[in-house]
Amino acid sequence: MRYRGRKWNNILMLCVVAFIGVLNLPAIIKTYLIEPEESAYPYLLSPSLDLQSMHFPSFSIEQSNDQWQVRPSSIRLPIGANELISRWKSVVGTEIDEETYQTLGEKLGQPQTVEVWYQDQEEPHRITYYQLPDFWLLKNWQGKWIAISVAEEYLSPTPLKS
Repeated sequence: MRYRGRKWNNILMLCVVAFIGVLNLPAIIKTYLIEPEESAYPYLLSPSLDLQSMHFPSFSIEQSNDQWQVRPSSIRLPIGANELISRWKSVVGTEIDEETYQTLGEKLGQPQTVEVWYQDQEEPHRITYYQLPDFWLLKNWQGKWIAISVAEEYLSPTPLKS
């Protein structure tokens, strides 16, 4: 059986395509077949959704032209709006089970709420949280209670007086 030049070209092209496929195989496996690793600690905000705005009791932060703006504009924060949003996005905590939550129930006091709007979502995510002397207790995007230890000003800075 004798191969002609045209058949050898076809065989050579198929070998090159197969070689390129073999080189890309690790990336394909990683992208489509391996589940992403879950964090040992649950996130407060959904890591897969893009934020549109956050509404605090005395001010709001909204995205406008790819920049975060504080509303009303007369309010000034001790840190930039970008920094505050970055802090909220990066919050991870220790999950608190229902029994521990019930035990803490007497010490919790008055809950506070932050309303988080995601892009392409019709309803906001309302984060209920309690500030205790040693830690914060927050209800994350999955409905789980998480505890974090941060200073009060880290997530809830007091607006500066003009």
